[in-house]
Amino acid sequence: METFCKFSPERGEKSAASNRKSSWLNVLCFYIFGTMSFFYQEMLYTASEDILSGRKLPTSVIIVTFVTPLAAVKLIAPWFIQRISYVFKICFIATFMVAGLVLIIFVNEMHLKMVGIALNALSTGMAEVVFLSLTSFYPQVCISSFVAGTGMASLVSPLYYTGITTWSCVSPKMAIMFTIPLPVLLLIFYALLDKDLITNGNRSGEEHSNVKYTIIGSTSDTHSPDQSVALPEKPPCSEKLRIGLKILPFIIPLFLSFFAEYLSNSSVITSIAFPESHLRPRDHFLFYSLAYRSGKFFGRSYLFIFACLPQDTLEFLSCNKTWVFAVLEMSHLIFFLFESWYHFVSYVWIIIALCSTLGLVAGMIVVHSPHAVSRYVSPEEKEFALGLLTVGNSLGGLVAGFVGLAVEPFLTEKCTQHFSTTREFCFTRHSNTTGWEHNIHC
Repeated sequence: METFCKFSPERGEKSAASNRKSSWLNVLCFYIFGTMSFFYQEMLYTASEDILSGRKLPTSVIIVTFVTPLAAVKLIAPWFIQRISYVFKICFIATFMVAGLVLIIFVNEMHLKMVGIALNALSTGMAEVVFLSLTSFYPQVCISSFVAGTGMASLVSPLYYTGITTWSCVSPKMAIMFTIPLPVLLLIFYALLDKDLITNGNRSGEEHSNVKYTIIGSTSDTHSPDQSVALPEKPPCSEKLRIGLKILPFIIPLFLSFFAEYLSNSSVITSIAFPESHLRPRDHFLFYSLAYRSGKFFGRSYLFIFACLPQDTLEFLSCNKTWVFAVLEMSHLIFFLFESWYHFVSYVWIIIALCSTLGLVAGMIVVHSPHAVSRYVSPEEKEFALGLLTVGNSLGGLVAGFVGLAVEPFLTEKCTQHFSTTREFCFTRHSNTTGWEHNIHC
């Protein structure tokens, strides 16, 4: 007869994490983690034309500078990061966020500003891997909460930056400087998180190092009461590689989706502006960015908003075929390319509306992908799989950035050739460096 054994500490026994319900505080903590993880990425992307104001560098320089270290972190970190304590990882994230902002704000040399952007990218990549992996110890609603938080960053960050630099007299430089204290929120909310549910390698060693284990509930006499029990080990590299290949059907759609949205935002719509709209060229980009990121907020948040609905309804809203979203994103990219080339759209609000649907679909693939992976892999594979899943979006953004280095100058040159009388509307950037330290509206 098959023997069933249960291993339990002799004292301090706790119920399994899978049987616990996430408190409202845990849900709130993951929401803040998601918001802070992407707040600076969204703000720096929105501010990219102001950071580069008066310079001939392509907008994709910002994307490449940000996404290159971002992709490196997401490729490398999941293979070893589980060995590091969460406290150390979160301190690393907050420190690099602040250091990056200091370089961007207080240093005038462009190459040092790029170093600051790269430091922010390292912290963003680490934050996504760390916090998404952390959700594996908590109920599914915490995944939705984290992704909804990233969506909130997509809304709050560009709304804050666009509002304070367009509808008031605050300069872009000062607008970014006001946000320096925000990374402290990561440390505060991690302190509030219920960490009894975390059972990573380091924590497990600490919790059980002084606890004696015995075998109970066994139907066999082959085990002595004093027999020691080894703790579960983390999967070896060969097993991690197998998991990576297993979730490849979810990584590829993320790659294509992020390629389309990053190329559209950083290199194509920057060459689309409307002289009759009474908007400055620079303001076109801000409103495009705000519309795109507002759509991304709703796309990333709707499952979290509907979390109170019956389980059957949530199952109906779930989507495992994430390739559908990738196809829709590529369709948006093709449309924007044709518009930049032929300028057949007459009204700016049409482009703004399409930017919002681009963001909506982008948000939906981000929220559905981790849920689909969680249903597809086994519980012991879940932590590593969710951390590795983020490789798709970072690689997609990286490739889009490099492609954009050639696409944006090409589209801008073609626009100036065909529309020489309104050539200033062929590029959504201020023509001199005063756009960084001064507000051009005041």
